[in-house]
Amino acid sequence: MDIPSIAGQAALGGVNYTLTEDPLMFLANPALLDSSHRNTLSAHYQNFPGGLNIGSVGYQGKGTDKWEFGIGLQYLNYGEFEGYDDTGFPLGTFHANEFAISGGVSKKEGVFTYGINLKLLGSVLESYQAYALVTDLGILYAHPEEDLLITLIAKQVGTVLTSYVHGQSLDLPSDVRIGISYSAHNMPLRFHTSIRNLLDHGEGIPLLPSGQRAEPSVGDRMFSRVVVGVEILAHEQVQLRFGYNHLVRKEFSSVGSRGLGGFTGGFHINAGKFAIGYSRLFFHVAGATHLFGVSTNLNQWRKF
Repeated sequence: MDIPSIAGQAALGGVNYTLTEDPLMFLANPALLDSSHRNTLSAHYQNFPGGLNIGSVGYQGKGTDKWEFGIGLQYLNYGEFEGYDDTGFPLGTFHANEFAISGGVSKKEGVFTYGINLKLLGSVLESYQAYALVTDLGILYAHPEEDLLITLIAKQVGTVLTSYVHGQSLDLPSDVRIGISYSAHNMPLRFHTSIRNLLDHGEGIPLLPSGQRAEPSVGDRMFSRVVVGVEILAHEQVQLRFGYNHLVRKEFSSVGSRGLGGFTGGFHINAGKFAIGYSRLFFHVAGATHLFGVSTNLNQWRKF
């Protein structure tokens, strides 16, 4: 659920809850459903290292005076695997994939926007399947005069419907998160800060390159929960985006080298009837991954 599948989100460090330009951001924070994206279709694709394919697609409806709604699908395909029994006899190939089907609504009341997503989570690994029903709850405050957004989100609150194996207990990655963005008057920069793992499930504790848990310093324990990003408003139709994720940099570091691990970058361009997004995420010194996104407002294609 935390693999970034939206280009703008990925470019700002892989974690963000205050980016308003991308219609699919309601999948991360339902309070971001906004009237400016009504009747907009959006799709994103990422080819992850190891042959993993990650995609997301969504649509924000026409809405009403106060209500907005959207639907979306996030999908992860692990690819094809060769199966064997416990003696090494080949059993053929099998596939593995996971998905989240989401429906969200939001309502604006003055300077506050309240949103909720209902999500069906599914994981299909060969013949083993697990499903869960969860909600994301978000509240967004928009300053009436300043370019300031503050949001609070409760993520993945719900119940497991079925487990891979009968009688198996599965935990949901529930969490509480905070997002803040700010841009000063006449400054072509917008700063984003996202804070996660506030419920502390043992995450946010960096691994040593050997894979063993390190005893984190106070700084690591704090900054591994924080993701920062900045937008450069280069033009009315062009935005450059950069981010830094300290947890990724620590956990994906290799002995003697970290490269650009934890750093991200990308851009957003409004080109005619389309909005195009691109991001590049650096996880490890060995390489990076690309994420592409495109969205269009269907009203622009109407002939009547």
